Amino acid sequence: MQSSNRGIYEYSGRTPWKMGWLSKLGLGISLMVLLVSSSLLAVVLGYVGLVVYSAMMTGTPIVGLLIDMTIPYLPVVAVLLTLVVLSGTWFSWSLVRPASVPKHERLASVASRAEREVPLLGSLGLSDSLAPPEPTPEERAERTLAELKRQYVDGEIDEREFERRVDRLVSNDSLEEARADRERRAVLNDGERDRT
Repeated sequence: MQSSNRGIYEYSGRTPWKMGWLSKLGLGISLMVLLVSSSLLAVVLGYVGLVVYSAMMTGTPIVGLLIDMTIPYLPVVAVLLTLVVLSGTWFSWSLVRPASVPKHERLASVASRAEREVPLLGSLGLSDSLAPPEPTPEERAERTLAELKRQYVDGEIDEREFERRVDRLVSNDSLEEARADRERRAVLNDGERDRT
């Protein structure tokens, strides 16, 4: 018999090292952009720091120098900083996304709500990766049979209703006939023992 918690935490079956070529390409591109943009940002900030240091040593007014440097260097620093943040986020997400993540309906609904509030999150596909997979017809039949057993044992339904519902499961090809007969006999025998 399958575990009742199987749908709560599902293993995605993928690991960070078993990615498709497109995922590996995205990971490589994001890493390259991260390295290049962070190196360029370090060079630009180092140059600005060197100019400020040399101005301090020569006694040149620093405020005027910084204002003169703002026009050409501020947009460059802003663009490089944006590239570092975006490529770092993309690289991190590329590593984390294929990892095994616990799948749970509540986590998926929270992620879905967050994606509705912040449309940029929708492109990450968080709610899809957190949602448990749809149960197969066999799993649905197993759950229905387990619920029928519980209802019969608890006295919510009588023997005739239990038989009728199990027959309906079998007629819908949701459950094998032999398995249904075994389960039916086991539950009815247990029910008779409990009543005696």
